[in-house]
Amino acid sequence: MQRFKKAYNRLRFQTKVMILTSVLIFIIFIALSVYIQSVIAQNIEDEVGQRALAVSNTIAQSPEIIAAFDEDHPEQTIQPLTKAIQEEIGAEFIVVGNTNEVRYSHSHEDRIGKQMVGDDNERALFHGESYASKREGSLGSSIRGKSPIIKDNEIIGVVSVGYLLDDVKEIAREKNQPILFLLITFLGIGILGSIFIAKHLKKLLFNMEPDEIAESFLQKEAILQSTKEGIIAVDDHNRITLLNESAKAILQMEGSSDSEFIMQPLDSVADIPLLQYVEQGQSMEDREVIFGNDIVLMNTFAIKEGMQTYGVVATFRRKTDLEKVTKELSTIKQYTEGLRSQTHEFSNKIHTILGLLELGHHEEAIDFIRQDYDIQTSRHHTLIDTIAEPAVQGLLIAKYNQANEKGIDFKLSEGSQLSKLTSIPYRDVILKVLGNIIDNAFHAVKDNPTVTVFITDIGQDIIIEIDDNGPGIDVKDERHIFTYGFSTSDEEGRGTGLYLVKQAVTLLNGDVFIEASELKGTRFVIIIPKEGSSHGEI
Repeated sequence: MQRFKKAYNRLRFQTKVMILTSVLIFIIFIALSVYIQSVIAQNIEDEVGQRALAVSNTIAQSPEIIAAFDEDHPEQTIQPLTKAIQEEIGAEFIVVGNTNEVRYSHSHEDRIGKQMVGDDNERALFHGESYASKREGSLGSSIRGKSPIIKDNEIIGVVSVGYLLDDVKEIAREKNQPILFLLITFLGIGILGSIFIAKHLKKLLFNMEPDEIAESFLQKEAILQSTKEGIIAVDDHNRITLLNESAKAILQMEGSSDSEFIMQPLDSVADIPLLQYVEQGQSMEDREVIFGNDIVLMNTFAIKEGMQTYGVVATFRRKTDLEKVTKELSTIKQYTEGLRSQTHEFSNKIHTILGLLELGHHEEAIDFIRQDYDIQTSRHHTLIDTIAEPAVQGLLIAKYNQANEKGIDFKLSEGSQLSKLTSIPYRDVILKVLGNIIDNAFHAVKDNPTVTVFITDIGQDIIIEIDDNGPGIDVKDERHIFTYGFSTSDEEGRGTGLYLVKQAVTLLNGDVFIEASELKGTRFVIIIPKEGSSHGEI
């Protein structure tokens, strides 16, 4: 049995369906065949019994048969009459007997005058009943029609007309043959149908085996629940069919069971007609929508086969999460640019020193090293004396190196001062402000490029001023300058930095504005309150 189970488990899904369906059809075929044969056999037996009974009644009421009982040798009259009737109706025997059950006729004449066999004449001889019975007689098992012979209201004998059961069964078999052939035909059609169904099911299941489907389902479930983006799927009636844990978190439905929202209208959790958008051909790619209490960026994908739409899948993520990633990437980019510039500048200086040494200008090499050392020491001391925050020091040094590489005169204005920051959000915002606006200034300046930075935390606010001698910002562009994606440059990928600066400063109840610079370019002024603001994670 175990070997059979292992062999069965190794079969393909299509083969299993075909075998199981064929076995089921075969079982139904056998049961139906047995039932039909038994019904037909019973009907034929009943029919033969009724025929035998009708013939026995006719013979019992025949005047010739009744009159023959008064003769000295009734068999001489009765035998020829019953033999002729027997041959005409095809009965196996017609027996006429007296009240003592002595035969006056029989299909075998040598048995005339002998006792009748079967012990089933009592109802006819003693009660005057006509009936059909099934008994074992001298010729074998037979179906008999029994009728009493009555003269002057007195029972004088009995008539028994019989058909052998073997003959009846043969008749039943003959009648069953067309039906059996038809059933076999249906069995063949059923088996062919099972093969077609198995192939069709296999196709519907994308030619996958059940274990592959189960594995795929588990993988899908794991991917679905581990994905950081929220995922919602709806059917063609805009009812929720799938919702992962990230979507629950965004919609503030943590801890809810699937039964609470599956097959519920999407309108019950968010007023977003996803299906309507798809049907109207509206594209949703990183579109800002409100889900619950959050602004999310949403993408949609229609579930279609041909022209038929079966539903929609929507993926979304909190906008603040993406801004956080953008901020981190921006900071990394700033550090990378600074390190690259510093590496490039250091490489140039090393090559200069190496050249001087190879030419034998040892004194000039020493003077070059001392001069550069003095410049770097002076710059570092200035930063250390005025800027106590190490992260800001590192960023400004990186910007010094980057400016030096680009040929930009970059200065920290006199009077600048910044204490060490104990608040990580404040530190991150200041780094974001300095990095993005200084980069914008470096990009804006052209002739005799100059950029200055002023920082102070004297008083209740942190104030940052960044000036450049670029062409300035057109008045018509000023109101759009902090809009996401807006840029006065045609370069791809710009239009994000100032938007992130504005968002970050606003979260700390600060403000950013622009004005004309003394350098005849643009001045960005950033004011961030040091106290009295409820800031979140930035």
